[in-house]
Amino acid sequence: MQAFLDMRTLIFTSGVTSMFLFVCMVYARQKQKTYDGFLYWIFASLTNATGMILLSQRDIWPDFLTVVIANACLILSMMLVNIGLNYFTGLQPRNKLYLLSLLVFLMVFVYFTYALPNLTFRIVVFSGFQSTLYVIAAILIYRDLPRILPQKNYILFRFFIFCAIWPVLRIISSFVISENPVDLIKAGFFHQLTVLVSIAAFMIMYIGLIVINAQRVEQEMIDAKNDIKTIAGLIPICANCKKIRDGKGSWNKLETYLSKHNDIEFSHGICPECMQKSYPVK
Repeated sequence: MQAFLDMRTLIFTSGVTSMFLFVCMVYARQKQKTYDGFLYWIFASLTNATGMILLSQRDIWPDFLTVVIANACLILSMMLVNIGLNYFTGLQPRNKLYLLSLLVFLMVFVYFTYALPNLTFRIVVFSGFQSTLYVIAAILIYRDLPRILPQKNYILFRFFIFCAIWPVLRIISSFVISENPVDLIKAGFFHQLTVLVSIAAFMIMYIGLIVINAQRVEQEMIDAKNDIKTIAGLIPICANCKKIRDGKGSWNKLETYLSKHNDIEFSHGICPECMQKSYPVK
């Protein structure tokens, strides 16, 4: 299995996949209406692709690029997704907190790369940050997304929960499995499986983000249609017979006009006042 799942090829494939997703996000932005936050998702896909491609060049390019910068790009990518979700749901993201967290991540990663080189500790740090960011994304999807979409998106919420659990399993495996790798490129099966899962996860995540943007477009169209129906009712009405003039100049009974422009039906009766006027008791 070790020989079959070449780690360098898997990581590079993940980077290329993210680059294709970046192209898809750019295309979606050009072809349909997008909202605040979508641009952050585009940069997130590009940053993720950059990080994975750099990571695939481990032992070929300098460690600072392939370890420190590569992993920082991956963490920054998830931060950009969360910042985009904040803007998309109408919230103000805590950019200073994200920036501070990224600086802390960089310092810790530099320490475990040069001062105390240890792949296991780097995996723990990276997975801890990754899991935390996925939990934040799940909270935003569950708590704040319904503010702009009519229903909770349980599928995307459960997906982010799964993404938050997987890094925890990776941390556990790093201590339970006795292989203790010193180089990610030579890491064992679970780390290879993690890259495979990440490829599928990136695809699902960015497709999900495109979908919720499309759902918001659709919801706005539904709301606009309802508004048009309401506004269309504000047209000339006869002060005497109460007939309404439509766009063609024809005069229609009130119930006829409303039935054409709204999903309502009328049942006819007579109120007590009209009953007294029309059919007075003798």
